[in-house]
Amino acid sequence: MLTYSLSLLRSALVGILIAGSVNASFAQGSNIPSTYELVQDGVNNSYQPPVPKGPTSIPQTMSFFFNKNGSTDEGIYFQKLKSELSVTFSFDDQPYINVPQHVTGMTFGAASGASSTHVRAVPVINTNYYYADTARKIFTAHPQGPVGKGVNLFMNAGLQVFLSAKPLLAANAPKTDTSRYYYGKLRLQFNKPVQDPVISFIGLGATTNFSDKRLGFATELELQTPSLTLTKLSGSDEMQIDVTKTKILHSKTPITGNCDNGAACGSVLVRGSQISTLVFNVYLRADGGPGVWGTEKVSNSGDMWHVTVSLPEQ
Repeated sequence: MLTYSLSLLRSALVGILIAGSVNASFAQGSNIPSTYELVQDGVNNSYQPPVPKGPTSIPQTMSFFFNKNGSTDEGIYFQKLKSELSVTFSFDDQPYINVPQHVTGMTFGAASGASSTHVRAVPVINTNYYYADTARKIFTAHPQGPVGKGVNLFMNAGLQVFLSAKPLLAANAPKTDTSRYYYGKLRLQFNKPVQDPVISFIGLGATTNFSDKRLGFATELELQTPSLTLTKLSGSDEMQIDVTKTKILHSKTPITGNCDNGAACGSVLVRGSQISTLVFNVYLRADGGPGVWGTEKVSNSGDMWHVTVSLPEQ
């Protein structure tokens, strides 16, 4: 059986966008906030082509583009910044560093499905979210809103992350709804300090199904950077921020990979200025279902999800 980390295949969209240089006049004459975004459309590319496939744990760097009126999607014309602003995603402190066929427990550019034991190699950066957010209520680009606007899943590039369940299968790890396993740290490093970054997560959740017995599990994250807190701007009911305002948790059972019913998806604001580094502890939590992590013959299950970042005009 395949493990489904995300669902609902989206329609293809090809956008031809105009590149240019940002100047001070962009912000004039409009009350609609503009944004800095990650994009990969073949003309404006946050990641210089060609985009490699994973699985890999090598750090990945993406550059931001200016999007006038981007908070409402009225602007979809991306322009280069005069001074490059980028974010580098990397993994630290991984406990699972010798996962057969999967390289490490947490990788970029991987998904279930190449074979019964191997993951599928996919581009580390892509806009293939398997989700369309047609109701426009899940993702928000700007700290001031409007809610559900500004993140265009057909254009805004996301980094694809995969947490392999193979180490838990090998260890016969417990699957109760309180079973939670540390996979390492996800680090976001900006090349210069930023203010109020918004992080959007797509598809925190997956399900295995063997002999009609399902097991759900989802990635959860905990902010480690001191003196910073998280605020949920928008998202599915499954995505919750805890009372400490530092944890992104999955709230429901059963867990699935569907943003409309069972996966944690949404946008969170990290409120603060002069932010250079964000560090999250990353965990995989089971939902206590009657199923299994995998089998000896089918061991490629895991949670595949995407993350993208947007910023208010700095």
